[in-house]
Amino acid sequence: MFTNEAYKTYLQQLQELEQRMVRESWELSEKIDDPEIKEFMLHIMRDEERHVGYVQEMMRILDEPG
Repeated sequence: MFTNEAYKTYLQQLQELEQRMVRESWELSEKIDDPEIKEFMLHIMRDEERHVGYVQEMMRILDEPG
């Protein structure tokens, strides 16, 4: 069985990955001229931002007492 610390370590790694995906999606969208593809990349970026929020919420839950 995993400990809270093991879950926290995993979630921190996951958060870093999701944040990197936000940055990379944004950076790629800035290099694209095609408006349709640019919007698609921004859509992916917003999805990744939402994922960051999910991970942060899971980390918050782990910190709750009891």
